[in-house]
Amino acid sequence: MQRKFLKLFALGLMLILVACSSGNESQIKGKWSLAGSMTADAPTSFWFKWGGSVVAPWEKHNIIMQSKGEYEFIDDTHIKINMQSGYYNGNSYYFEIVKLDEKKMVLKTNFQEIEMKRVED
Repeated sequence: MQRKFLKLFALGLMLILVACSSGNESQIKGKWSLAGSMTADAPTSFWFKWGGSVVAPWEKHNIIMQSKGEYEFIDDTHIKINMQSGYYNGNSYYFEIVKLDEKKMVLKTNFQEIEMKRVED
């Protein structure tokens, strides 16, 4: 009886953890393209994947390059992106999530607001 209770308790706890995991995680997954302008040498898009990985391709002098890294939600309104390879290797970026839905994402830093549109799930 106690074993059955523990199994049910563990299952319930797992369901709660999944249900309480950041809704942002499921919203951000996919490819996003810049809808506005950004500073020079900035990525043209971001590809957020499950498990916290991110790819940021960009083009410079007609050469296509990409950086790879990880992202994590600091809280419901902030995201941290750590680039681990490519041109942006070693850089960390902190953004306020101004808007995030199925079609549009707006991230804000102290210096600019970055608007993106979803191009692929």
